[in-house]
Amino acid sequence: MTTTEATVTTTSPTTTATQTASTTTAATTSPNSTATQATTVPTQTTARIDAPSGSQRFEARVTKIVDPTTIKIERNGKTQTIDLIGVRVPKSGLYHKRALQTTKAQLEYSTVTLVTDPQVGSSSDGHPQMYVYTGEWLYNTQLLRSGYARVADGEFSKRAEFERKQQEAKHGGYGLWKNTSA
Repeated sequence: MTTTEATVTTTSPTTTATQTASTTTAATTSPNSTATQATTVPTQTTARIDAPSGSQRFEARVTKIVDPTTIKIERNGKTQTIDLIGVRVPKSGLYHKRALQTTKAQLEYSTVTLVTDPQVGSSSDGHPQMYVYTGEWLYNTQLLRSGYARVADGEFSKRAEFERKQQEAKHGGYGLWKNTSA
């Protein structure tokens, strides 16, 4: 289990309160005073993930974003390069840049759950291909939902879900689908 801490600051005319993501501390405030309240919110990275039958899953820390669909992870003291299953991003241009920014913002230095797919082997570069989850959320589909990627060729267990996400981006006119009609 990984614990994530978040800090939220709210200000009113007479009081400033800071919340830091299990203990709660409250202070009585007088005009122009500061109160601090701390709350820890645990984030499980292995909860209710819909993994394909026969797959393996493990947690790892993302150490580097190589490109929008390739990450470096550290697990058991070893570094490994992983490719995301099922997504294909343009090699350059605006949507490549946006996909890279999105991947960095969502995954860099975070602890993720990686899930294999028995239908998928290594990429042409020899990297294992995996589904990447942050909490219960499948990151691979984020690039499809935002229109920064297309569903990759080939067979994989979650293909129908990925195609639905791509279709939603087309209907919404997002990213690559901005000036097209579905």
